Amino acid sequence: MAGVLLGTMALIVVLSVFNGFDEIIQKIYKDIDADIKVEYKEGALFSLEKNTIQQIKEIKEVNFFSEILEYKMLAQYKDYQHIINVKGVDHSFIESTNFKNHLVLGNKEFLGSNFCLVGRGVFNHLSLQLFDFENLLNLSFFNHTDPQKISNLIKSKAFYATGVFATQSDLDYQDIIIDINNLREFLSLDKLCSSLNVHLIANTNIDEVQKKMLNILGPEYLIKNRFQQRPFVNKMIQTEKLMVYIIFTFILLISMLSLIASLTILYIEKQKDIYTLKVLGFNKVDIQNIFLYVGILITSVGVFLGTILGFLFCFFQQKFGLIKLASDSGFFTSAYPIKINLIDIFFIQLIVLTIGAIVSFLVSRNNLFN
Repeated sequence: MAGVLLGTMALIVVLSVFNGFDEIIQKIYKDIDADIKVEYKEGALFSLEKNTIQQIKEIKEVNFFSEILEYKMLAQYKDYQHIINVKGVDHSFIESTNFKNHLVLGNKEFLGSNFCLVGRGVFNHLSLQLFDFENLLNLSFFNHTDPQKISNLIKSKAFYATGVFATQSDLDYQDIIIDINNLREFLSLDKLCSSLNVHLIANTNIDEVQKKMLNILGPEYLIKNRFQQRPFVNKMIQTEKLMVYIIFTFILLISMLSLIASLTILYIEKQKDIYTLKVLGFNKVDIQNIFLYVGILITSVGVFLGTILGFLFCFFQQKFGLIKLASDSGFFTSAYPIKINLIDIFFIQLIVLTIGAIVSFLVSRNNLFN
């Protein structure tokens, strides 16, 4: 029973840790990703007609949306250089999302002329100082609109860093955020945008909204939900979770050797009782069924106790952080996160009980029990 108990407990704990990390990752991207992101299939930039924008506004599930313009540039500060992604946003991006909760230095009042917010990684890489009016942050890019003139081949503009954001994601190391109108003026791109971020009312059926927006915009646009915006991250988590299921299922199969040993020893010890049952009229199948039921009972008790101990360990880990992450990991949580998923618990119990029942049946039908 110990093997079944420990196997069940270990599987519950490991999967709960995976769910905890998954929840943290989803929370990180929930603040920086929109519920729905609209992109153009054929090119990086696009513009929407006024009537199209009005149709999107009239979708009752839409809370608000904002236009985003992104462009790769070279950032220079003093003697430091770094290739960055400049993201132009409007007021609603900061004021109406949780992005403002990730500002760790300065303030969010950056939408004035030549002001910008920088990611923590960019801030450290360039050794920036906030409100440094003597040493400006220069952003440069290749001007493709007029490549014939050598003097206009590289276009530059100076900005002042007024705040630093830390989202614990890749954005911290590559993004600088400025006002979208300033970026459009800098790039000479009137009314164009890279994407449209759509934020929905809580508890909205996202699939239905995707269908409505597809009808409005047409098949030349990509309408992405949160999962589709970051497919690699989400698929990686699901794949790792599936591998944990497979690995621990094999471990549980090995742990069932203890069940086989228990039933075999029980058979050897109960020879006199078996003889008595035969005298009382029990046939071979009846006696085999007794050992089958004993095996299922041992498995059930192991699953029950393993589930309780797994819950208790997860509770104390969540409450007190018993097992810590490496002190030098630089991660933003000090202990392994925990999230108990009842569906996972159900599948764990189902897997263990099924394996236990199959093993008990095969052992009880072995020639030894004949």
